[in-house]
Amino acid sequence: MLYYRRFIINYATIAEPLIVLTRHSDLKSFQWSEACQNSFETLRQRLIEAPIISYPRFDQPFILQLDASDVGLSAILAQKVIDHDGKTREHVIGYASCTLSASERKYSPTERECLAIVDGCNYYRPYIEETRFTAITDHKALKWLHSTKDLNSRLARWAIQIATYDIDIQHRPGCENGPPDALSRYPIDVNVHRDDDELSPSIISTITSDYFNINCNDYLSTVSYDPGSLLLLDYFRNDSLPPHSLSIPISLISTSMKSTDVLDSTIANIHFADNINLYEQIRTTQWKDSSILPLLNFLQNQITPTIDNLPKFYGLARLHRVIDGALYRIFNNKHSSERLLLVIPSSKVTNILQLAHDHATAAHLGRRKTLSRLNSRFYWPHMRRDVADYVRACILCQQYKPTNQKPGSLMKPIIVSEPWHTVGIDITGPFTKTRRGNRFILVVVDYFTKWVELFPLQSTKAATIAQIFLDEILCRFGFPVRVISDNGAQFLSNIFTQLCDLLGIHHKRTPLYHPQSNLSEHINRKLKSILASLAHNDSKAWDLKLSQIAFALRTAPSESTDNSHAFLMFGRHPRQPLDLLLSSPAVSDDLPSSNELSTYRKRLLVDLMLAYRTTSELLDISHQTQSRHYNVHRRPLEFNVGDLAWVTSLSGIAKGKWCGGKLQPRREGPYKIITKLSSVTYELEYLIFHKRLSPIHIERLTQYYSFTTIICLN
Repeated sequence: MLYYRRFIINYATIAEPLIVLTRHSDLKSFQWSEACQNSFETLRQRLIEAPIISYPRFDQPFILQLDASDVGLSAILAQKVIDHDGKTREHVIGYASCTLSASERKYSPTERECLAIVDGCNYYRPYIEETRFTAITDHKALKWLHSTKDLNSRLARWAIQIATYDIDIQHRPGCENGPPDALSRYPIDVNVHRDDDELSPSIISTITSDYFNINCNDYLSTVSYDPGSLLLLDYFRNDSLPPHSLSIPISLISTSMKSTDVLDSTIANIHFADNINLYEQIRTTQWKDSSILPLLNFLQNQITPTIDNLPKFYGLARLHRVIDGALYRIFNNKHSSERLLLVIPSSKVTNILQLAHDHATAAHLGRRKTLSRLNSRFYWPHMRRDVADYVRACILCQQYKPTNQKPGSLMKPIIVSEPWHTVGIDITGPFTKTRRGNRFILVVVDYFTKWVELFPLQSTKAATIAQIFLDEILCRFGFPVRVISDNGAQFLSNIFTQLCDLLGIHHKRTPLYHPQSNLSEHINRKLKSILASLAHNDSKAWDLKLSQIAFALRTAPSESTDNSHAFLMFGRHPRQPLDLLLSSPAVSDDLPSSNELSTYRKRLLVDLMLAYRTTSELLDISHQTQSRHYNVHRRPLEFNVGDLAWVTSLSGIAKGKWCGGKLQPRREGPYKIITKLSSVTYELEYLIFHKRLSPIHIERLTQYYSFTTIICLN
């Protein structure tokens, strides 16, 4: 008791009648008074309620305190928890003890202590399985249980059982191991016979919460139950732990109790038995449902309702039957005998759907399998529609199940009609550090001519990126109308944003985790393979090859425009190394005449204007072709401001395929659409933590469904 006295308010006052018995005990007789009994009962009650008892925290390690006496075993599951005052204290999760059989009482002390570990681990298995925990015993020899080779057959068998757990056995002196020692010596006036492999429930710690008030006493009095799993059921059912202030009463139930005594005790809420009385509830609710009551009165009590269309009512009555006060629908099948389907009132439809879809034995299967479970046993109007709506709106199914639908969003091409109207900018790397100290490449591409600029970088600082963009791009090619970048910190920095604002450049960011929206990403893919092939002999000199690679890309014809980038920029084809194999053009030192210059200028303008018109037409055709092929595997999808949506887990997608953990949710949310940035990009806000995501491509969004139709009907 002294071990837990720090959790009991006014401990000294409450325990005073008991402490008096120990003062000068050799000079007076031992007299147990009513005050002593009240003090004992109060202290015992305090031991089995908060703050000594606490709900488990599965993110914290467990401590299993064990002890064995000549007559019994005990196990206390505990955790070290940070209390409201900031101090870490040890709180009890549950108590358990059992008596030893006649044969077990003949075991040696080491064997009894080892049996306590085995039984304690098996009893609290729902808590400690597949997690690291500490087992504390006052028998020091058990610390070397796994390393000792000279074990008898019984200890060897138990050592194998214990080896299945991730356990760390620690020693605590007996004088400090008071709580489990007291439980192992709890007086029990029964002689329990059990096999070595069974855990005797002589004293069972039953954890319960007032979270749900369910009367399961009749059921529990006739079936066995495992109290160690009840709190886990609470946790997984509600997806959260109850508040610290919630009291957690524990009843110590002995096998010597009568069934009536068990019924009067505090019994745990076993949630898989929540629906034991559901039939009675349905039968009672039928007599309260206004749509079902006329049929019940007519079939049960021969009371004819006062309605207009009596022939229709009589026809409906012929399809129903009352059995044991409950209304059933008669179903006749051509290939089977007559079946009776229990009619479900509208207020109980949700309960039935939860049992048929959400229950562990239903396993969240699809609407056809769920409907098959229901239509062979129950009946209510619009069952097929309600099942489809409920399964579609199941939160867990929406989060975890893959979809068979095509991804949403159709292709939206970026339309440009002149050179350097829209440019893409991106950083690729890091690569092997060169002798000049370069590790990254800044890639800039024009969306119309596809002209590429490559700049080696030592670092990716925002000031460096902004300076190169200003000096090498804007001052050479002019100010573009629009620049497209990803969401890198360099492009979101104040210096880059202010540069674009001052020069009237619209800065557009690609959606998060959707790099294909930036044309420079296409260049990056080409660039990496070219660099790898050209720098295979000297990986520290790849930056010397960038100018040659850029020349190769600029002089190659584009698949979209049928012209090289250089021709669309300068109206001519630059001479290449292959041209050296041909005859050299004539060289003249004479100055061209004004007519020749005028003719050349006109011809250049005609060629460029024709090339630009042709390029615009070819780009339109290319966009249409790409959109047609892309949209074959897509479906139209659109969200409005205020809609709710799931977001595909950003950490679980790579190259369009799911690469996350097997048990990781595929979608996060729900998120609320805050702003519609374009037809395919949105700004979202997480409803729970109010975290904002922007921009998000519609490809990553899935419509959020909520089960409101049946709830409204009910």
